[in-house]
Parts: sequence; C-alpha cells; structure tokens
Amino acid sequence: MSKEDRSRWDERYRVGDWLDIDEPATILTLAEAWLQPPGLALDAACGSGRNALHLARRGYTVIAVDISWEGLQRLARRARAEDLPIHIVHGDLERFQLKPDCFDLVLNTRFLLRRLFDVYRRALKPGGLLLFETLTVDEIDVLGGDIRREFALERGELKAAFSDFEILLYEEGVLEEPEGERGMARLIGKRRASRPSRRSHQRL
Repeated sequence: MSKEDRSRWDERYRVGDWLDIDEPATILTLAEAWLQPPGLALDAACGSGRNALHLARRGYTVIAVDISWEGLQRLARRARAEDLPIHIVHGDLERFQLKPDCFDLVLNTRFLLRRLFDVYRRALKPGGLLLFETLTVDEIDVLGGDIRREFALERGELKAAFSDFEILLYEEGVLEEPEGERGMARLIGKRRASRPSRRSHQRL
C-alpha cells in the first residue's frame, strides 16, 4: 500500500470520516456458535478495532494489524481502558508474513488482498476458524458502487479459494448490512486437520 493510501486512512480515522460503529461485523455475529474455546486470533486490516474488541471480550488474545497508525491508536486506547489482551501491529499486509499453524482464528472483513489467502491458510492451526467477508462485484454490477474492481471478489471466488476448508457457512449476493444493501460474500470455514504422511505409520 502506498504512502498516500496510508495518509488517507490516517486522516479518515483522525477526523471521523469513516463508518465507526461499535457493533462487530455481521460475520462475527453469525459465527457465535463456533467461537469457543477462545485462543489466539488475528484481525487483519482491523481499522479502529471494533472486531478485535469483540473477540478480546469473548476471551481471545488478539493480534490486530493495520496500516493506519491513527486507527490503531484509537483501538489501543479502548483496549487499555478495558484491560483487554489486544496487541497492535502497525504493518503493511502486502508484505506481511505469519508463522505457520499459530492462530486459532483469522478474521478478514471489508478488505481484499488475494496473496493473503495462502498466508491465512498456513497461519491457521488445523481445526482453526477462518472468518472472511468483503465486497464482491455485485457491489459494482448490481448496486452501482464506485469501488475499484480489483478490490472486489468475483462471483464464487471466495468459496473456490477455500474449497479445501470445511465450509460451515457461506453467503453471497446482495446482502443486508447495517448501512444498507451491499454486494458481499462471507465465509466461515474450518481448516481441516492435515492427514498424517504414510511414512509416519511405517515401522522403523
């Protein structure tokens, strides 16, 4: 992400020119039944942290990553006020790397960077949850939105990208959101346990 993009997001959070609601994203509400037991969670492109706060209140330790220092500082103040286990990381997800098999939950909302599909897959523990929702081309083609097409999922793309996961929930189309209708896809998936290699069963 460019320096100009970083400055733009900082300014939006600084002046409040952004949807800044306290309620968590819809996908977190839908995932409620699968959020136990809590563990280590990643909130990618967390913004000012409404979802990170929700997960931390549920008992997760949260790594919250964003390129906007201003948004992260707003999150840090709220986390300190409630003594919540949220660790902020100021970083560019275009260059982000994660250790394999370390997260119990990965959350991606309103953000699309396709190179992260494999990063998330590797970072999740076997049995870990992926919660992913973002805009699709329906936002452009059906609703006339002005987002750049490269930042919108193609139809069926999200489900295909994680076809190796156990899909617990999938929705796609023109969906109702707090701010009105949006062209979106959302997926709740569980990383399948890796199969043991044949060699591991051979006698030494």
